[in-house]
Amino acid sequence: MVRQAVGDREVEKNSTSRKIKTIASEDEEKAYQEIRDAFDTDVVKIFVCLPDMKFDTMNLDESKQVAEMYYSYDGETIGYIINMPYRDSSLGVDFEDPIEKKYSKEIHGCKMNITLYKIEDSKVPKCVAKFKYGSIEYLLMGTMDEQDFEKILKNLVFPK
Repeated sequence: MVRQAVGDREVEKNSTSRKIKTIASEDEEKAYQEIRDAFDTDVVKIFVCLPDMKFDTMNLDESKQVAEMYYSYDGETIGYIINMPYRDSSLGVDFEDPIEKKYSKEIHGCKMNITLYKIEDSKVPKCVAKFKYGSIEYLLMGTMDEQDFEKILKNLVFPK
């Protein structure tokens, strides 16, 4: 048993009971339900809106309150991270690739910070969007045309 202070809370970690749930391919709806149950709130969902795009897997770490969802599209993986942060902690991602373009866009009343990274030997960039909705942080990333990436962003399903 490990005790650790997080913010001004004390968190107990029992290494044997660390639960990570994984849901594979067919059941995207079940994956979102697991996240909803673990976070006790509805989350922004991806709507599969591109041809050949499909849900692959979801990993949910209830102790860290982080869900990672993976979709496949055009031979690439799209990653979608849903993070219920502890007060001051935040989701950070660092790519070594040079930044091609950086901008913000408001979609469904939500400000999204979008960065396109130039990938060596690739015509398409790695697209990354970070946004916050309610108290939850989201990170969507994938290697694809900017138009396809924005189509996914425009089709996100926000909770009512």
